[in-house]
Amino acid sequence: MSHIFASRVLWVLTALVLVATVALAGTRGREWWDARAIEHAQTDALAAGRQHAVNFATIDYRKVDEDTGRVKAGATGEFLASYTSQLEGLKKVIVDNRSVSRVERSEAALVTGDRDSATVIVGVIAPTSNTVVPSGEKKTYRTKLGLRLVGEQWKVERLEFVG
Repeated sequence: MSHIFASRVLWVLTALVLVATVALAGTRGREWWDARAIEHAQTDALAAGRQHAVNFATIDYRKVDEDTGRVKAGATGEFLASYTSQLEGLKKVIVDNRSVSRVERSEAALVTGDRDSATVIVGVIAPTSNTVVPSGEKKTYRTKLGLRLVGEQWKVERLEFVG
């Protein structure tokens, strides 16, 4: 009788250990998966932020619609509304001044980020020429971008210049 009881207790203990092991593995596996997903999102947001800042600083009066269209396509929310409302005036200034700016170098850093939002600081060096400075000069821009994942694409919802 005691042999049967001991056998049942052993099976119950084995089952409990197995359930606890599976629960622990599931919890740790989920934490690992979440951490990898956030890390992947942060990497994507950083790359997108850098590209959006490059798009913003790259302009050529001869293809102003194409250049501003790229910026607008990468915008959402507050930034999209602001950029759209100022776009016609901006295009006129770019064309009238024969402005050309192309990014020579960019550096980016992630400030914060999760699966669907991020803040990125991007610095760009962009040689720029226009009717006032026809031979060009190097301009440096530092921007802080608030990004939001919209569908599968990281878009700029806030853009501010920082010192």
